[in-house]
Amino acid sequence: MKLSILLSLFATTSVAQVIKRDASSNLRIMNWNLRNDGKPNDITIDETINNLPKNVPNDENVSFYTDYEEAPWSDRRIGVANEVLFNSPDVFTVNEALHRQVEDLKELLGWPYIGVGRDDGGESGEYEAIYYNPSKLNLISNDTFWLSDKPFEPSKYPGAGYYRDATVCLFEDSSNGVQFVIINVHLDDESDDQRKYAAALVKYRAGYEYQDKHVPVFLVGDFNSQTSGKSCAAYEITTGSLDFDVSKLNTTFTEKYKNDLSKISLNDLMKAAAPKDRMGHHATFTGFKSDTSSFSRIDFQFGSDPHNGDKLLWEVVRYKGGDNWYDDSFYLSDHRPVITDLIIKN
Repeated sequence: MKLSILLSLFATTSVAQVIKRDASSNLRIMNWNLRNDGKPNDITIDETINNLPKNVPNDENVSFYTDYEEAPWSDRRIGVANEVLFNSPDVFTVNEALHRQVEDLKELLGWPYIGVGRDDGGESGEYEAIYYNPSKLNLISNDTFWLSDKPFEPSKYPGAGYYRDATVCLFEDSSNGVQFVIINVHLDDESDDQRKYAAALVKYRAGYEYQDKHVPVFLVGDFNSQTSGKSCAAYEITTGSLDFDVSKLNTTFTEKYKNDLSKISLNDLMKAAAPKDRMGHHATFTGFKSDTSSFSRIDFQFGSDPHNGDKLLWEVVRYKGGDNWYDDSFYLSDHRPVITDLIIKN
């Protein structure tokens, strides 16, 4: 082969490597606890759509912010889907959704999802589902583990109110090869011991993903833990201000996902956003209530270390606490969604 051809091939390969190394991807992540299908019925999606009001009401026909009662999922699902579609996330994660709900959203959004029912690893119980835009993202790998002392099987942490699990997905931007990991979790609402154990378990797994794949890791979901006060331990373990003895974690889990980054830094994306780039609501939990006394911020998005030496792996462009209730309607959920725009790099 002639020297000129070899040099040309070398130059082409070098340029391709530089492009891949310096590639960046704009990413919008949206997570939302949807409130489970607590008032089930047999109403189909088509029936819901056909029963929507055909006329636009005038001011005299609207009673603003008056319907505080929880509405059935059959009433809420169109509003939920529209909220997601309007915000156009690349990744949309849900907590507390039952099988009917994740299947309804699969149809309404036109997106695939990853996740299983937490009670049996099949279709029973709530899902920590991860939807993704298949025209932008390729799913590389995924798995589910349980937030208990038996993480490789459907199980409940001793003293916890419910089975709890986590869904893990590795994605790749199909246009440039940029990869990242999403971990979606829902910690227990009754047991602080479970929340602490779960936070440590998830953080350990995040450390493995970060070290093994050398890509940004984003942890999202409902932590049932506030940033301060008596229920803040899970948040503090996640962000590193409170230690947890990893020797107390399931040893099979820690051996399988062994890493040197068990003290990985996980950054609250609201804090990572510049003050001028934060918008929307503060509280993510509202309940179906007419007062704000129990409002709190318990749904989060976290990111692994944003820097690798001098290299910037990701940065927050904008953070928003989203909406769950509009003035002439009803609560879409007892939680508000969280939406973050990011630039990620590999």
